[in-house]
Amino acid sequence: MIDFAIIGAQKSGTTALAHFLDQHSAIVMTRPKEAHIFDAEDFDPENVDREYLPFFEHASEDQLKGDATPIYIFWQDVLKRLYNYKAGLKLIVLLRDPVDRAISHYEMEQGRGNEKLPLWLALLTESNRLKCDTKPKAEQSATRNHSYRTRGYYTRQLKEVREIFPSDQVLIVTMENLLKKHDETLAQVFSFLGVDPKVSIQHEIVFSGGESRKLYPFSRFMLRLCYLLEYCRLQRYVE
Repeated sequence: MIDFAIIGAQKSGTTALAHFLDQHSAIVMTRPKEAHIFDAEDFDPENVDREYLPFFEHASEDQLKGDATPIYIFWQDVLKRLYNYKAGLKLIVLLRDPVDRAISHYEMEQGRGNEKLPLWLALLTESNRLKCDTKPKAEQSATRNHSYRTRGYYTRQLKEVREIFPSDQVLIVTMENLLKKHDETLAQVFSFLGVDPKVSIQHEIVFSGGESRKLYPFSRFMLRLCYLLEYCRLQRYVE
């Protein structure tokens, strides 16, 4: 049923991109935004389209259908499920500075009541939390809620995407370009999806969460040290 998926990264503007794409007459996105079909604990490859039906009640037959569930990029087995579902599926990856992404993720979980630790301690205990997570795909698992630093290692995830999907089926864009080069970035996405790239979509600030409420100088320093090599590796994927 779906023709493309926005597969990541969480807290990188995927809500905004899905909102903009949904305004193109040739495109329709799931409602609500994240369907979580392919990362479900009880995933059934025979029932994918049936499970998508409630998310596309508003869609017409001739529209391209898209799902924006950013955690899809985080699991290799989910990427394989996507490919097995539809070999020609197109993927959009939206990236944000991994330090800002990690802090935004932390503040989201803190706001939801899922995180009681201060950020510095959450970062120090993250590896052990994830190691002890016996059910990573469970709804409230540590892997879903507390993978602040780990999700920022984009190149590992992008490498797995490229190993499974042909490069011409994968588009990587940045949150910064979506913000600062709105029209140009959307035209790039529309062209990638094969719809009219000249359609104008009004620029809005729809990113959930916004800027961090705190500076977190020590935690930012910790994260920047963690990502030193990652910033270099990312240059192979992001212009």
